[in-house]
Amino acid sequence: MKFGVCCNSDRFDRVSQLGYDYVECGFSTLVSLTDEQMAQFVEKLKNHSLKLEACHGFFGPEVVIVGPDADIAFLPDYVEKGMSRVADLGCEVVVLGSGKARNIPEGFDKETAEKQFMEVLQIVGNIAQKYGVKIAIEPLNSGETNLINTVGECIDIVKKLNHPNVGALADFFHVYKSGESLEAIENAGELLFHTHLARAKDDRRQPTELDDLEVCKKWAQALKKCGYKGRMSLEGSFLPDFNETVEKVLPALNIFQEIVG
Repeated sequence: MKFGVCCNSDRFDRVSQLGYDYVECGFSTLVSLTDEQMAQFVEKLKNHSLKLEACHGFFGPEVVIVGPDADIAFLPDYVEKGMSRVADLGCEVVVLGSGKARNIPEGFDKETAEKQFMEVLQIVGNIAQKYGVKIAIEPLNSGETNLINTVGECIDIVKKLNHPNVGALADFFHVYKSGESLEAIENAGELLFHTHLARAKDDRRQPTELDDLEVCKKWAQALKKCGYKGRMSLEGSFLPDFNETVEKVLPALNIFQEIVG
C-alpha cells in the first residue's frame, strides 16, 4: 500500500519529513488557482519531493448537481481544466465526495436525483479517462448527504454506470458513522479505487490510540479480503497537533502495511 495525507501546501514539509508517499489536495482549489498560483504550487511539491497522487474536494460549496436547481453546464470545461492540471502532476485518482452538491432536496424524487448524478459521473468519467485519471465516489454518512451513504450503495451505482474510470472509495470514518458492516468492502474487488482513514470515533481524529489499532486490524483484514493494495490517505481531524498526529498515526499505518501488503 501507499500512504498519504490530505493537506494544504503549508504542511508539505512535515509530510515529506516523515516519508509519506504522496499528498492529497483539493481538486476544486487547484482548478480555481491562477496559472501563476498553480506554478507556485507545483514548485512547492518539487521542493518537498512530494507527489500529488490523489485529490479530494471535487466541487466547491456553491455547486448543485442534483435537484430542481441542478446546473451542470459548467461541468465539461471545469473538469477538463482540473484533470489537465492534476494529471500533469501524476495524479491517478480524484475523489468525488461533495455531499452538499449531491444532496437531494426535500420532496425531490430520489430516482430522478440518481439519474442526474449518473449523468454527472458519465461526463466526469469520460474526461478523466482521457487523462488516465480514475474517479472514486465517496460514500458519506447521512449527516453530510442523503445520496450514497454506504460503500454497498456506492458499489451498486458503480456497477450500474459501468464506466472503467469510475469506482468506489471506502472512508473508514464514514463506514463507522453509517454503521455499515465490512462485507461490501470485502467484496468490492477491483471496483474499490481509493481509501480514506480516520478512526471509529465521532471526533474523526486519526487512529493513534491502542483501541484504535484494534479496529484498524479489522479494517485491514477487510481490505486484504478485497485484494486492495492501493492508496490510503489520512483525512479528517489532525487535532490536537498536525505535526505530532501524522507521526503518531504511523503504527496504525504499519498495521495496514503488514496485513494488506
